Amino acid sequence: MQFPINYDFRDILAAPAAAFSAKRILIMTLFLCGALLVYDLFTYFALFIDGEKIRSARSVYGLFPFDSFDFGGVGALITYWAGVALSLFVLMMGMFSVAAFEIESLRSFRFMGIKMAVRFAFRRFKQIFLSHLSIISFLILIFLLFLLYGLIGRIPFVGEWIFSIFFVIPGFVLAIFTVFTVLVLIISIILLPAVAAADRNGETFDSILETFSTIIRQPVRWFLYTAYAGAAAKVCGFVYAYFVFRAVQLTTWAAGISGGEKIADLVKSGANHLPLKSHVTAYTFNLFTQVNWGVDVAEWAKGSSDDSAVTYLMASMLFLIFASIFGYMLSVIATAQARAFVIIRHLKDTYNIPDEKPMFFEEEHVNPRIDQPAEKSE
Repeated sequence: MQFPINYDFRDILAAPAAAFSAKRILIMTLFLCGALLVYDLFTYFALFIDGEKIRSARSVYGLFPFDSFDFGGVGALITYWAGVALSLFVLMMGMFSVAAFEIESLRSFRFMGIKMAVRFAFRRFKQIFLSHLSIISFLILIFLLFLLYGLIGRIPFVGEWIFSIFFVIPGFVLAIFTVFTVLVLIISIILLPAVAAADRNGETFDSILETFSTIIRQPVRWFLYTAYAGAAAKVCGFVYAYFVFRAVQLTTWAAGISGGEKIADLVKSGANHLPLKSHVTAYTFNLFTQVNWGVDVAEWAKGSSDDSAVTYLMASMLFLIFASIFGYMLSVIATAQARAFVIIRHLKDTYNIPDEKPMFFEEEHVNPRIDQPAEKSE
């Protein structure tokens, strides 16, 4: 272990600082962009299936089609939710990579590279996928049992009696367990990547078991750690967003001294291609969404309306910078989840993950020293 860990809330307090790493922000930003791409493709395809015109839908919803859609067809509804599930899964792969950075760092290996983390994430693709598929399959099985339980009530004369007798046990008990399983399924979106990253063997059952064990045995501690991680991610993300905005302004101003006004026009024209007045942008550049206290990027981008090809390239570069803000925020959450799991695993099982050997580093073999015989003096 390269630095001491306290196994308490002090370790979670340092998560925003640990998450502020170029490789963690970069890898999380790339997976975030991939998740957004998947979501947009499936959402607009679902709207197309539902009879909407892609061009008109694109003008209404833009790059962030985060709205409550009322699809009329089953095919469109299935397509949309399939896109939501796939995009969440891509996001989880990014959080897994960030958690892997943190777990290996706690194991005293702080030089894990981006390619190594990406390969590790795709190698554990099956584990994360099967873990969620197992939980969902279990929920589907319980739902089928409830359907069968409802059919019993249709039996003439005795059906209602049987339904009433078994309403509490096992009906109500099974329903409580089902609600808890659904809650764990939702929580596992942010917790399971950290659990899988700490697992040395990549076993599906182990990741499911540790996820349930964490929530069952330490629910209050996990909730407090996660609540702090969410609040810290928002506050630190706003600070990072402010510096990002000022950095873009500085770059534009400094380059404009020698490049002229066309530099500022190029940056502003590229920014105008982005949804600067969306709810996502307002959430990012304001500390609180209900209070207008932050940076108004829409006002800054006014004054240019160039529509040439190079402005779209500039828009893509500005979007990557903008996405890095959310990349950092998600990196904070993933890092905090990794540290939270390490702490909770120590408290509930007295097992120290930082004492393990790193998975991606082995010390070089050194031959044992051979003592040389002393030379005889003449």
